[in-house]
Amino acid sequence: MPKIVDYELKKQEIIEKAKEVFAKRGYYNTNIADISEKCGMGRTTIYQYFKNKDEIFYCTIGDFLEELKVKVEAIVSDQSLTFIEKLKKLVFELVNEYEYNNIFVLLMEMWIILKRENNKLLEMLKSYTQELKIQIKNLISQGIAANEIKPIDSESMADTIYSFIESFTLQSVSNNIDKQRKLSSLNILIDGLRV
Repeated sequence: MPKIVDYELKKQEIIEKAKEVFAKRGYYNTNIADISEKCGMGRTTIYQYFKNKDEIFYCTIGDFLEELKVKVEAIVSDQSLTFIEKLKKLVFELVNEYEYNNIFVLLMEMWIILKRENNKLLEMLKSYTQELKIQIKNLISQGIAANEIKPIDSESMADTIYSFIESFTLQSVSNNIDKQRKLSSLNILIDGLRV
């Protein structure tokens, strides 16, 4: 009797393994054989679920961004935290993702390459970045309304905080940085927003 395979479950398993491969090897240095080896299945089996490496990559990035979005929304909606604590926790979580998950590095690599093209993945990345900045801006605006944060330009400050996170990623790729020192500096900036 043939083995019954849950198509969506198997597809998700491939995506999870592909995340590791793409994160370790980069987009251009990864091929279907690398992914199939990591999954413990033949290339032809992979092609039953995805038509090519690009499709696997798009699904992988989409899955990763969705996981991160859920994490960010949990922090933003945590009523036990002050707005300053939410900002600090958000930054800490994103910095940890940058440090421990090379997918962010891969996203940066792809962002630069995709800037030359107009495609679905670039639009997804732009949308994700914009949503993240809006979340940060909203936290700042809500903190101002609650009289916890000084009246400032919340959009500009959100861009500033996000820029620190992006530069943290680039620095972590190019050299060994002291994560705690960088986070402490950013926390000083965030503490300076208090009324």
